[in-house]
Amino acid sequence: MHTIIATYLGWSLDAFDFFLITFVMLAIAKTFNVALIVVTLSITLTLSMRFIGSLFFGPIGDKYGRKITMIISLLFLAFFDTLVAFSPTITIFLILRALYGFGMGGEWGSGFALAMESLPAKARGWVSGLIQGGYPTGYLLAAVVYLAIYPRFGWRPMFFFAALPAIAVIYIMLTTRESPVYAEYKERASFKKTLTTIGKNWKLFVYLSILLIGMNFVSHSTQDLYPTFLEHQLKFSPTYAASIAIAYNAAAIVGGILSGIISQNTRLGRKWNAVAFLAVGIVISPLWAFPQLFGHSSLIYMAFLAPVVMQFIVQGAWAMPGVYMNERSPAEARATIPGVAYMVGVMVTSTAASIEVAVSSMFSDNYSYSLLLLVLIVFPLTMVAWALGKESKNARLDVSSPS
Repeated sequence: MHTIIATYLGWSLDAFDFFLITFVMLAIAKTFNVALIVVTLSITLTLSMRFIGSLFFGPIGDKYGRKITMIISLLFLAFFDTLVAFSPTITIFLILRALYGFGMGGEWGSGFALAMESLPAKARGWVSGLIQGGYPTGYLLAAVVYLAIYPRFGWRPMFFFAALPAIAVIYIMLTTRESPVYAEYKERASFKKTLTTIGKNWKLFVYLSILLIGMNFVSHSTQDLYPTFLEHQLKFSPTYAASIAIAYNAAAIVGGILSGIISQNTRLGRKWNAVAFLAVGIVISPLWAFPQLFGHSSLIYMAFLAPVVMQFIVQGAWAMPGVYMNERSPAEARATIPGVAYMVGVMVTSTAASIEVAVSSMFSDNYSYSLLLLVLIVFPLTMVAWALGKESKNARLDVSSPS
């Protein structure tokens, strides 16, 4: 249980740091007197640097252990994101967010490997949903900090809370044991062994990278710009926009856990469960992107309900990649293959917010069209990627298991 809590806490506070910026992009643009698209570049830099970070931290996690890698990466990202509060120029701001992204690239791969390798097979589904639910938990915490801090003090003090990952580090150091699977092979662990294992499983790595490109577009195209959409286009107050974000992230947490339970206890397994959730997302996407469809009188309610349902669905689909990639990856490269594949997806989709802003400019800054367009392209393609994969439910994770 300590391992589950530690991994969930680490990913939650990791995501908390990332999503702080999504609530204050307009304010930051005003502070530095730059266009909004310049500020969205910070998201691109952060997500791109996560890929570089995964290349660095992944092999460390496979050679020196999952636990120590989590600790180092969390301390690194917390330090640099706290410094964002003191950025004197937009250039320094962008550099610090990029360095933060480097640290963020190391947490997920080692954290998920640590959790999945420490659990019985029957618990992997719901735990995967719970841990991945740390992402909307971080989003929810960012919304709470925004509500409490921004109206009175502005955006800079919000980043003082970026030191919160240090709490996760202390908890991890005091309570969590190293993965038993890593303990089994650590005497033979080496960077050469990790690279050799990746080379033998290059087709798996390529497939997982493509799959995670799709999944990252699913999340970032429905999340990163949505608070800005609520404020800038629908003209909701910052308080109401943040309240909506809190609600849809709470729903996302529930969706992830429920999805994990379904995948573990039904014939859907991992891949068809993800396909089913994405299909529902396509059905509800018009109402999510155009909450004004039923008239202005119902807008305030539809703009609340639609993203709640959408993020329930998105996180339901996202409950699957963590457990799926760990069940399919060999132990000697389990911190590297899933972690780097995830961050390949992150890097490729790092332009999602900028794409949405650019597309919306073609429609007189109407974000609804760009939001819907990405969903109708990304969700079906990602469903196909899932369908082409091999089912992994209850696969062995020990060193002797086949890759």
